[in-house]
Amino acid sequence: MAGPAVFDTANPTAGLLDHLDERLAKELALIAEAKQKGQKVIGYFCPYLPEELILAGGMLPVRLAFGGELESSVAGEEYLKAYSCPVSRSCVGYQVTGTNEYYNLVDAFCVTQTCENIKHVQEYLEKRFTKPVFRLGLPRTCDSTRSRPQSIEYFKGELQSLRAKLGEFGGRPIRDLDIRRAITLCNNIREKLRFIYEYPDQRHTLLDWYDSFKITQAGFLMNRKDYLKELELIERSIIGRKPPVEADGKVRMLLMGSMLGIGDHKIPDLIKETGGKIVTDNTCTGISNSRKNVTVFGIIGDTMEALAERYLYNVPCPCMTDLDRRLKRTSMIIQDYAVEGVIYYNLKYCDNWRTEYPIFKDYLQKELKMPILLIESDYSPSDVGTIRTKIEAFIEMIRGI
Repeated sequence: MAGPAVFDTANPTAGLLDHLDERLAKELALIAEAKQKGQKVIGYFCPYLPEELILAGGMLPVRLAFGGELESSVAGEEYLKAYSCPVSRSCVGYQVTGTNEYYNLVDAFCVTQTCENIKHVQEYLEKRFTKPVFRLGLPRTCDSTRSRPQSIEYFKGELQSLRAKLGEFGGRPIRDLDIRRAITLCNNIREKLRFIYEYPDQRHTLLDWYDSFKITQAGFLMNRKDYLKELELIERSIIGRKPPVEADGKVRMLLMGSMLGIGDHKIPDLIKETGGKIVTDNTCTGISNSRKNVTVFGIIGDTMEALAERYLYNVPCPCMTDLDRRLKRTSMIIQDYAVEGVIYYNLKYCDNWRTEYPIFKDYLQKELKMPILLIESDYSPSDVGTIRTKIEAFIEMIRGI
């Protein structure tokens, strides 16, 4: 393994992610090589899908959390209505255009039933593009007090079914021993990611959110054992190093809302350009991925019970109940990261997040006295000027200009 990154004293973050970038650049070729040796590649979209089951089956998990490309979003309109969200249209559109190499390498898909649009994505992937699709049902009722045990029983049954189907597809049953090994690997990754994400909660940091988010999304694509090695390298590189004094005067922002996919950088770029600074996020492609480990019980006891517990009782998606828990989680993030303003990013036609915005707005403004700005957009560049003006005005309001 390579040694710690060498830092430029004038720019302490220079070179920090170079090794990760170099490794990620090789990933497509390595996946293709693994396929030639008979290894299966399983693509999935939603963080409720336990990739431990894919790993335990000897297959490669790839989270297809791509976004930001207008061409694929438009291409998906051939199958999904134009007022479907850009993410769901892109999931089909990448199959239409063939422009995403990760999609092209996938042997089968795992689709979690989170909304009406993704249900249709699953149908088209299976019927029109004739690739195997394994469905995972997700209960809509989720509560942190566990007062509805039927929810976890249902979810556990869905995971058992998925385990059997993946084992059949992979050519061998998925053993508990292999699941335990996969849990240990994924827990180690989550612990490293928590360190990386929690490291920038101070006012003075070496890693900023843009670095942390890039590191997280690299893990959607890379071989997980290699990814853990990269995280260990990054951790060793920043431990004990004194960060520079932060004196940029930028407004500290929380970015929350719809899925922020790989390649969907329009809003983060505009926030940075207009004098804001994202210090953390509350999205399903960011900090939420690493929030909770599978318990030790999953390593020494009932593996499926532990997986169901970890994935169902994480911070719930807006497609599920327990809005109070989402509000409290957001409040905690705001306090921990000294947030000064919230950008609520809603992809057009994403009903799950858009419906909850008025409640979040009232809660943040009245209970926390926290300014919040709704940005509704898609993958078109046509609204960049309008959004820039909105964010600039929002930042000026926070600064009291």
